[in-house]
Amino acid sequence: MTFRRIRQARPGLAAAFTAGCLLLTTGAVSAHPHVFIDNRVTFLFSGKKLVGFRENWLFDDVFSDQLMQEYDADGDGKIGPAESDKLGNDTLPNLAQFHYFTYIWVDGKPLPKIKPTDFHASAKNKLVTFDFLVTLPQPAEPPAIALEVNDREYFVEVLLAKDHAISFRDSGGQDLGNCTASVAKDEKNAYYGGFVFPQRITLACQ
Repeated sequence: MTFRRIRQARPGLAAAFTAGCLLLTTGAVSAHPHVFIDNRVTFLFSGKKLVGFRENWLFDDVFSDQLMQEYDADGDGKIGPAESDKLGNDTLPNLAQFHYFTYIWVDGKPLPKIKPTDFHASAKNKLVTFDFLVTLPQPAEPPAIALEVNDREYFVEVLLAKDHAISFRDSGGQDLGNCTASVAKDEKNAYYGGFVFPQRITLACQ
């Protein structure tokens, strides 16, 4: 996976992310992304109903390096369970201020922010990944669900990965072959002065 590298890493960027300083300016026009995420989503079904989904965020090399400097306490090039727990404890409460970058609609109505659970951080080939579970308050049946993952302050750019970005699994962990996803620009919820369009995911199942 090749990322667009930030020309110069901002000192303390990882600290800013985990300390709740994502919002650097008060105007969207002044903002621009400092962190880049390749996002993958696995939709989880029980029978014909969606019960939740897992998000998998792969960070760019510059930000990954700063996360490793701050959280790879033993310097082994990995993120162990204790390091992952600390990273989650530092990060998730601050991401709550930004809706965890995760917006969900059921039957056209937006759900309130849903706190992620089962958080795990890992590192491979010097890139850091966050993986976590989002459980719906009530199971919902496609095509009633729509999902967007983005930072509307545009400090972080979140885009679906170019490969294997969306998958579907049943309660037994098996891949589902009867569901498909479509991705479209959500012009209604454009941000960054109306120039950036969220990627809206909608589902269809037979």
